[in-house]
Amino acid sequence: MRTIPAQVRMQITAQDDLWVQEAHTISQSLYESLGSNERKDGKERQLRNIQSVAEESRSWEALALFIRYQAARREIPKEWAEETVSCLKKLQEQAKRLASQTQGVDEKAIHMEIVSRVLGYAVRWHVYDVKCKEESR
Repeated sequence: MRTIPAQVRMQITAQDDLWVQEAHTISQSLYESLGSNERKDGKERQLRNIQSVAEESRSWEALALFIRYQAARREIPKEWAEETVSCLKKLQEQAKRLASQTQGVDEKAIHMEIVSRVLGYAVRWHVYDVKCKEESR
């Protein structure tokens, strides 16, 4: 578990609505980038793998590389991988803002905590998208 002061964790949690919306964007992008056969598979496992790496790693660059690695293995679409890396990297700005409010807080840890949270929500959105959209067909 990352060492993040309780007050910063509460600030991260207070922004859950924002993180859920970021996750929805990521999920919709994945759903739209998949072909009809791939949509049935859903890629939930791949999203969970990415989330797991995010939770275990302290390195943004290692996570970005893992996402690109999965795209190179054709487990996820390359365009989606690059778009997602870009989207998750932008979360560094919020992490920087939160870190600046509390002295001695690790900005990288905050960024990875937010990324893990967003990816967790993305898994949930993706399952919803696949199940609901495919059932309505």
